[in-house]
Amino acid sequence: MQSILYSKARNNLRDVINKVCDDFDEYVITTKDNKSAVILSYDEYRAMKETMYLLSSKTNRDRLNEAIDQIENGQFIKKDIEIEI
Repeated sequence: MQSILYSKARNNLRDVINKVCDDFDEYVITTKDNKSAVILSYDEYRAMKETMYLLSSKTNRDRLNEAIDQIENGQFIKKDIEIEI
């Protein structure tokens, strides 16, 4: 995560946006009043929102953790799926 002052971010906004979109980096933008905000790519934001949604329910969170444990312990069956087009 990069840190940048508001005035520098404003003067280089296109570069900041390109960096967060191309490199999946985040910037903390700080004003001279020490107020801060984070800029990140829309794709990264959507991924974070999806993760928060998936983990928001205890039941779903438990199922996901169980599935991760099964994968890590090799307790799964791999099946190939044939798709006809």
